[in-house]
Amino acid sequence: MALVKFGAGITEIRGSIGGVTFSRSYSGPVMKEKPIPPRRRRGTQPKNRSIIGFLSRQWGGLTGAQRDEWKTWALNHPEPDRFGGAFIMSGSNAYSKLNFQAVRLFGMGNLQNSPPSDPPAANLYSLVVASGSVNPGDITLDWTAAGTGSADDVVEVQRAGPFQSEGLVEVHNQFRHIASPAGNLTTLTVEDLVEGFWYWFRLRYVDQYGQTTAFLTGQATPMVTP
Repeated sequence: MALVKFGAGITEIRGSIGGVTFSRSYSGPVMKEKPIPPRRRRGTQPKNRSIIGFLSRQWGGLTGAQRDEWKTWALNHPEPDRFGGAFIMSGSNAYSKLNFQAVRLFGMGNLQNSPPSDPPAANLYSLVVASGSVNPGDITLDWTAAGTGSADDVVEVQRAGPFQSEGLVEVHNQFRHIASPAGNLTTLTVEDLVEGFWYWFRLRYVDQYGQTTAFLTGQATPMVTP
């Protein structure tokens, strides 16, 4: 909702046009637009919400000793906050965070009642995103890993776009999961993209226990038809 300042000769506007409604409030003339609700029956949101609800119920069934294990894990794995400091999760937050990734990417068989004892087998530290070299509409992702990636883990790849121009910053709220190559692979070709448009990509290593590395990002336009 926004306050309206009328120009010369205009004293009042009421009614709706183009989805915007003009009216009056105690503050004066206002204009407001009804938000478009998300389509909760589509996409990944229903699945994600059901996983989170399931994990909340499962946490209630853990023993006191198991809950203490998760609390200890959280204390030893602080998360960076937006102010350059560290944020300590609760035991239930840590349980849900790791198990959400494990169940989402690997299935219910990877639900863990106790936290992992080892870090991920690999860490990703370099990503090159470039136009493909074989077919029009292709973009190739090549990354480098420190450590030995395991075939039991995955590299989660997400995409945002198409965009009409190159972006200066990543559009975090528009990334969507598109692929999960095995954790011992270091390249992926994404096909059937719109030629002449820009795409953002990001990827991270996710082990079978739900532990993740930081995202690496990059952007490119796909190979065009000669």
